[in-house]
Amino acid sequence: MMAFTAVILVTIGTVFFFINQATQEEIRQLEERDNQMLTNRMQIELSRYYLQRGNWRDIQPFIEQWGNLYEKRIILTDSSGTVVADSEGDLLGELHTPDSEGSLVPFGFRGSSMGTLYVTPVSSSEVGLTSLQVTFKSIGLFFIWGGLFAGAIALLMTFFMSRRILAPVKSLASAAVLLGKGDFRQRVQIRDKGELGQLADTFNSMVSDLERAEQLRRNMVADIAHELRTPLSNIRGYLEAVRDGIKEPDTDTISSLEEEASLLSRLVDDLQELSLAEAGELTLVRSEEDVAGLVRQAVTAVEGQSSARGLSLTVELPDSLLPVNVDSHRIGQVLRNLLENAIAHTDAGGTITVAARQLEGYVEVSVTDTGEGIPSEDLPNIFERFYRVDKARSRKLGGTGLGLAIVKHIAQAHGGRATVQSTPGKGSTFTIHVEACQM
Repeated sequence: MMAFTAVILVTIGTVFFFINQATQEEIRQLEERDNQMLTNRMQIELSRYYLQRGNWRDIQPFIEQWGNLYEKRIILTDSSGTVVADSEGDLLGELHTPDSEGSLVPFGFRGSSMGTLYVTPVSSSEVGLTSLQVTFKSIGLFFIWGGLFAGAIALLMTFFMSRRILAPVKSLASAAVLLGKGDFRQRVQIRDKGELGQLADTFNSMVSDLERAEQLRRNMVADIAHELRTPLSNIRGYLEAVRDGIKEPDTDTISSLEEEASLLSRLVDDLQELSLAEAGELTLVRSEEDVAGLVRQAVTAVEGQSSARGLSLTVELPDSLLPVNVDSHRIGQVLRNLLENAIAHTDAGGTITVAARQLEGYVEVSVTDTGEGIPSEDLPNIFERFYRVDKARSRKLGGTGLGLAIVKHIAQAHGGRATVQSTPGKGSTFTIHVEACQM
């Protein structure tokens, strides 16, 4: 309302100012024309007076009368410049030296000088005051009524615009307050297609992301508790059995305890590594490496596992690949995680293929299996922490549930990415892209 009012007042004031300026100029020109006509009439009358009497004796009353009548100061001097009449009576008998203002009209008869007439002009302040009075009397009321009418329109516009703008803003503010208290069900419904609509869409998208992040956090806490509980329960069970004399502390028992402890250690290490990767604090020792060599080392490390499960493990590498600037330990870890994941989800008799190819500016390494595949609804979350396609979270396949999340973050730390394509019942292909060195 204040903004609308300010605009209206500035507009009305500006228009009034320019109209008043134009009126002043018109009044000034009119005054000049009237003054010229007046001096011409005075000159005629004074010439007639002088010719009749031959001098300026007793002219003072006439000059005073003219001064009062025309509201001007009128001064008359003789041919020598001495004041013989003054409408205000101040300069009689003095030698008059007029300033630059006013009308200075010398007059005479047949070449002889009779005297000089001086008429003061209207002052600028008087002209300005007169023009202001004329302007206000002529159009002032129109400005007043126009301002009141514009103010009423501004009030109505403010009312409707505030309802349109502030209502969605209040709705957003209320939703934000509830969101801050942990209520992730909040959504804002605004039909506006402009900036407020975009703000509402952004707010709803943010809430959805926060809700999803909160759900993932809760799932992660539950998954960590589950993953820790199982080996700890096994260790506790073995120890209680040994304490109660049910089980002897022989080699098998110690091996089982060591296996469970190793699983716990691996889970803790993976959690620490994942937290560093997500925080962007993963230390990378980069060097120029040959991708083919890294692939062969990873394949060699898992050949025993694939053979034990009756799987065929093949490698498809081109004759030449550009070197990559990577941390060989981290990339090797990525490849082993992908291979172990493929081995765990491929039945006996299946095939696992590791391939690499050169792309423009990148080297792509893929691990393809002929396993059970991944349902399409699970693909968007497959790289999340502890996410398992097996909703029962069976641990028969082993692992900590962090391998693919680590793969994603290590690939991103190298400026690349990890992707997956899968068809249920036919298998999956996991792919990483790593930036190649420029030759």
